[in-house]
Amino acid sequence: MQAPISEHSNSAKRVLRYIKHTVNHALFYKFDEELQVKGFSDADWAGSKEDRRSTSVYVLLIGSKPITWSSKKQPTVALSSMEAEYRGLAFATCEAMWIKKLLADLGVQVGTIPIYGDNMSSIYLASNPMFHARSKHIEVHYHYVREKVLSKDESSSEAKSRLQTYLQSSWMLLNSKASRM
Repeated sequence: MQAPISEHSNSAKRVLRYIKHTVNHALFYKFDEELQVKGFSDADWAGSKEDRRSTSVYVLLIGSKPITWSSKKQPTVALSSMEAEYRGLAFATCEAMWIKKLLADLGVQVGTIPIYGDNMSSIYLASNPMFHARSKHIEVHYHYVREKVLSKDESSSEAKSRLQTYLQSSWMLLNSKASRM
């Protein structure tokens, strides 16, 4: 930081106070079920009233326990709901691959990681290697999800309604926390 101000100092102090008072806190995950990693991805299309950018949200679970999640505004405006959802799948896929590598480093092997989404067009685009004239504007780095689907490192699937309920409640929770920050 080249020009810190008192707000930066106050923020740093707040972080240090938090660490001091939570140093003995921990999360404990008891795994009674099979070790299976799965993810859920969703996006709103043009949800921001200021700049019409979409928000992507994902959650990754081991069994039924959340291990990582995100709710983040996309860096550019999506031209369609398919594009917004496809970008969300790409973000979730990157995180899933990171979790898979982390678990491998810990000696835990996991198979294909399913990522559930609710937009059939984005699922089709991720699963189909053909060039689509209507998707040629999508930036190349978002096609990472297609590469991983084709290599069988992860699969993109339509979410069943009972699974989507979990994502919707996570979406509401993440958005309410983000709005308080």
